[in-house]
Amino acid sequence: MNKIIRSLHLAIFFCFIAFNLFSQPGKVVVDKIVAIVGDQIVLKSDIEKQSLELTFPDTLSRRTGICELVKSTIYQKLILNQGYLDSIKVSTEQVNNEINRRMDYFISQIGSKEKLEEYYGKTITQIKDEMQEPIKDMILVQEMKDKILSRIKISPTEVYDFFAKIPADSLPYYNTEVELAQILIYVKPTDIDDKKAKDKLLLIRKRIIEGEKFESLAILYSDDPGSASKGGDLGLVNKSDLVPEFSAVAFKLRKDSISDIVKTQYGYHIIKMIDRKGDKCQVKHILIKPVLSLEAKNIALIELNNIRIKLLSDSFTFPEAALEFSQDENTKNNGGTLVENNSGSIRIPVDKLDPSLFFVMDTMKVGSISPAVKVTFPDGRQAYRLVYLKSKIPPHKANLTDDFPKIKELAENSKQSEIIQKWIDEKIKNTYITVNEPYKNCDVLKNLNSKK
Repeated sequence: MNKIIRSLHLAIFFCFIAFNLFSQPGKVVVDKIVAIVGDQIVLKSDIEKQSLELTFPDTLSRRTGICELVKSTIYQKLILNQGYLDSIKVSTEQVNNEINRRMDYFISQIGSKEKLEEYYGKTITQIKDEMQEPIKDMILVQEMKDKILSRIKISPTEVYDFFAKIPADSLPYYNTEVELAQILIYVKPTDIDDKKAKDKLLLIRKRIIEGEKFESLAILYSDDPGSASKGGDLGLVNKSDLVPEFSAVAFKLRKDSISDIVKTQYGYHIIKMIDRKGDKCQVKHILIKPVLSLEAKNIALIELNNIRIKLLSDSFTFPEAALEFSQDENTKNNGGTLVENNSGSIRIPVDKLDPSLFFVMDTMKVGSISPAVKVTFPDGRQAYRLVYLKSKIPPHKANLTDDFPKIKELAENSKQSEIIQKWIDEKIKNTYITVNEPYKNCDVLKNLNSKK
């Protein structure tokens, strides 16, 4: 079991450095080279930032933990160094996609772009710029690991053997899990709702053209809470940060000019160009969102209730209805099945469900379909959905019958960690490595210095 734990710890350390950029802001450290690994270096600041996220019960465990942290960082740099030697390419698109994915996650956790900017004392653009190099390296490391593991597969026999070696008192305990599917219909503004929003924005634009300050009217009327308090200012943003309809208009504007009305998924905008530098621009905008009327909500509700009636009368199956009617592009093609965000598993622990789903599911029987349930998304969009409870697995200790996919994943992770460690042990022999004070005397690092 200790071998399993060590393997899992190794995997955790590899993942941990990916979050280095977002460690708690704190004291500035005078930088120093801690280690050299081929053409790569490990800085004292690398270790200091990561160690801020760790807690230790005493001085001895802190020293041991920091030594392990240095070792795992050296291992990562070793893989990174080989990635460059093997000329593995990482595209700008890969980097930007990963940055945007992570930014969306961090913003959802902290609450808004503004709170994230306030927390780090930097604009979103500055944060993204600082992420470029670490994220590129992270992707390159993953590409290199994928290359090392490309031919590694695990057989059912290996999964059974892995499970058999786990002591009974160390088996994982799984909370209640459910399999859910949904059919989702967005509430869309009626023509009247749309007209009211556009008319309101036209009047605001007219007032600006006649001499009133764009910034003052943005503060008073804009429905974008992030920029309204700043006079509509979005700061210096990349073209790729803006939705296509918005950027297509913004990048055609002359300095200080005001756009006509622009429609995006968020509502209706007018845009003021402040400055442009290549594929970056500083713009201000005023957003007016259509106010969803009772009629708009009723249209979505009636459509969803009609679908439910047909489902209950067996006119079609839930997957068929999801494919034909659901407006959630992420789930409609797989029968409406929901997945757990982090693991991607279709079996979702109940403690991972958002509250609206939990309280609906908690009153349902397996095989039943809920009435229409209201959903409000972080960006303000509203929808209704039907929820189908496909299965419910009670809390239990891990077993191969109920949990084979999870046990297989653990076994795969263990095998992959062993292969990576074997590769590292071999590569260390042919790579120049030097570890400097105060870490060169760490027990786990003593054998890493290249012989001179």
